[in-house]
Amino acid sequence: MKLPIFGSSKPAPVAAAPPVDSGPPGATVVLLVDDEPAVRNLFALALRREGYHVIEASNGVEALNIAARLDHIDLVVTDVVMPMMKGPEFAAKLRERLPDMKFIFVSGYLLTDDLGPNAYPLAKPFMRQDLVKKVYDVVGPPAVVGT
Repeated sequence: MKLPIFGSSKPAPVAAAPPVDSGPPGATVVLLVDDEPAVRNLFALALRREGYHVIEASNGVEALNIAARLDHIDLVVTDVVMPMMKGPEFAAKLRERLPDMKFIFVSGYLLTDDLGPNAYPLAKPFMRQDLVKKVYDVVGPPAVVGT
């Protein structure tokens, strides 16, 4: 329901979702989903330093909204245990639209659930280079763009 603007009988306009920077054409795009800002920032920094274009989301709901506005995603790196929507539930919903999407599931817990197709676990704790290597193994090196 749209609420009227104060002093007006017209409904208030609904704000459009902010644009998402999908990087330069041809960039290797990684959607990174983690509810812990410090962890998410650390992972994003490590991947950006290697040349991947990283788009961050703080939970599965936000990640689904971002993914709906992107033309291209090469890989999703997601935490398993998050509020609002667990990583595997988020992955199942995203696979409805992108059935071939590749996922790296990061968790400090033993992963015994079926994580679906194209799913690669990465157990916490790990070093920065372990994350970079796993991403490299799943999608290859970052695309060289702008040359």
